Amino acid sequence: MRKTKLVSSQNPSTLFALLLALTMALSACGYSNPYVPSDDSEGVKQGTVSIYVDMWGNNTSELGFQSEVKQSLVRWLKKSPHFSMAPTPEQADYILSGVIESVHLPGLSYGKWDRAVELRAETTFSVELKNKKTGEFILKKEDAAWHESFSVGRNAAAMEMNKRKALREIADNIAENIYVNLFNKFSSKKGGKADIPVEKSNVDD
Repeated sequence: MRKTKLVSSQNPSTLFALLLALTMALSACGYSNPYVPSDDSEGVKQGTVSIYVDMWGNNTSELGFQSEVKQSLVRWLKKSPHFSMAPTPEQADYILSGVIESVHLPGLSYGKWDRAVELRAETTFSVELKNKKTGEFILKKEDAAWHESFSVGRNAAAMEMNKRKALREIADNIAENIYVNLFNKFSSKKGGKADIPVEKSNVDD
């Protein structure tokens, strides 16, 4: 019977190299596991508005995009002394949730033989911030849009990397705008505007 040679624990350098390669590959792809606990929740701080950032729904084929959005939201919300990240919905004053409705990649510019050399990642999403006790929606936006352009690159791998970078930029811009809106809402007097601030250069009407 032919024996199969396995990598044993007696060769730690080989195992270390394999683990290092795997880590670098996952990091390069912008991968993050939405089901692994992270530092998203720092606990409810006294005198702050506690928000639970729920994992967004994702109706697209862009795996992990919802995790990018959540992580960006948490990073931005942590910048404000008004907010604290609740570790569970039960500990929160407000629930922030949303859905990534669609991602389209139309051609933006073309070269020889009508080959696309630049694409545009167009994203539509919905978001809402709900008062857990009263059921009131402090923020509610449907069919909002954001887009970022990116180059096709020389091959499929380069195009995929550029696309993922564009999606990360979209996630960060969405999170920043939601943060600015909520910061203004909770730091201003009653009656503040609840619509997401938009920039005409990046957001479709």
